[in-house]
Formats: sequence, structure tokens, C-alpha cells
Amino acid sequence: MSKSAIAGLGVLLAGVALTVTPLTAQAQQQTLQQSVSTQQQIVKNSAQTQKKINNLADSTQTLLAKYLTTEKQIDQLKKYNDNLQGLINNQQSSITSLNKQLGQLSDVAHGIVPLMQQMIAGLDNFIKLDIPYQLDQREQTVQKLKDLMTDSDVSISERYRQIMGAYRNELQAGRTINAYRGQLTVNNKPQPVDFLRIGRVVLCYQTLDQSQTGCWDQRARKWVAKNSFRREVASGLQVARKETSPNLLILPVLAPVAAQQQTQQ
Repeated sequence: MSKSAIAGLGVLLAGVALTVTPLTAQAQQQTLQQSVSTQQQIVKNSAQTQKKINNLADSTQTLLAKYLTTEKQIDQLKKYNDNLQGLINNQQSSITSLNKQLGQLSDVAHGIVPLMQQMIAGLDNFIKLDIPYQLDQREQTVQKLKDLMTDSDVSISERYRQIMGAYRNELQAGRTINAYRGQLTVNNKPQPVDFLRIGRVVLCYQTLDQSQTGCWDQRARKWVAKNSFRREVASGLQVARKETSPNLLILPVLAPVAAQQQTQQ
């Protein structure tokens, strides 16, 4: 090969070398830019991933708190249900006992109803034999008790309660002093009078003008004039009405028959 040809080839190769060198630098720059871009994308993706992780962690904590709260509520509900079950068992036992008692109630009623009827009859007879204070009112009470015994809307316990109430009222009358107004036939003339009752030992009356005074004779079972006790009865009425302070009262008291017979002997 001639020297001129060799020289031309060398120039050509140098030109190629000059051409290749710039292309390689450009490729490296592009590669570097791609690497930087990739790195930035990785960082960005990492930040997004970390954000998702943080969100998931928060959600997990929230769900865990809800779970623990729910578990606590379930435990409390179990304890509450156990308590309710105990109450139900206790009530069931009470219901069983009540049903048993109700089964026996009819047997009890068979015995108590005749007893209450006897009590009413005994009260009626007692009032008829007792001193005749507030007689109409007491007789109405007995009649009301008799009507209760035939009233299906009134329970046995209520009937018994009212019978015992009537007995208590009669018992209390023996320990009290009372003044009340009513009607009485005096000298064959019905007229209003004031009655004075001291326990069950004294029952006197006095007309409103104090012209007539009398007392009940339990042994003879009739009213007897006692005008000599006008002032004493008037004073007793004032004491019973609490119009004056209690004072010693001298009133006619009929001694029992047995005591009179012993005195005479």
C-alpha cells in the first residue's frame, strides 16, 4: 500500500474516532440522567410506600383499639348476662313457689271464708248487745262487711283486712272518750241531743238546751233520766270536745250484775 493511501486511512480513522468519542459521552450523560431519574422515582416511590405503611400502621392501631374495646364490652356483657341468668333463676324459683302457694290458696279459702263469716256474725251480735253508741254507723259497717263477702271483685285478703279494721275500731272505743250529736226520742219526742261516751262504761245524752239529761242503763237496756247529772254531763261533753282541760267527772256508772250481787250480800 502506498504511503498516500496509508495517510488517508489514518485521517479517516481519526475522524471516526472523533465521531465516536462525542457519541459515547452523550450516552453516558443520558445513562446518568436515567439513573438520577430512576433514583428520584425510587425515592418518590419509597416515600409513597412509607406513607402507605404509616397509614396502615395507624389503621392497625385503630383496629386494635376497637378490638380491645369490643373484647372488654363482650366480657362485661358476659358478666351482665351471668347476673341476669342468676336473677332469672331466682325469679323462676319464686314463680314456682308462688304457683305452689296459689295451688294451696283454694284450700286456705275454704277455711278462712267461713271464719270471716263467723267474725262478721260475732261483730253483729256484739254491737246489738253493746251500749248503743253511734248505732246506725256501726250497723252500716256490719252490713258493708256482709256485702263484701258476696262481692267477687273484692279479694279475700281485702275482706279480711276490712273485718279486722272494724274489730280494731270497736276495741279502740273501749279506751276513748267521745262526744257526738244524734237523734233520740226524749219524752216521746224525737229531737237532736248530744251524746257523751266514756269507753264502754258510760253513755249519756243531753238535749241541746240542757233541759233533759239521761244515761243508758245497760242492765235494763234502756235510757234512764239523770237530770241530777246535768252539769257533770255538760262538763264531760266539753272535755270530749277538747273545749276544756280534762277534769274529774262524777257520772252514773251501773256496776256489773255480779258486783251488785256481791255488794248486797
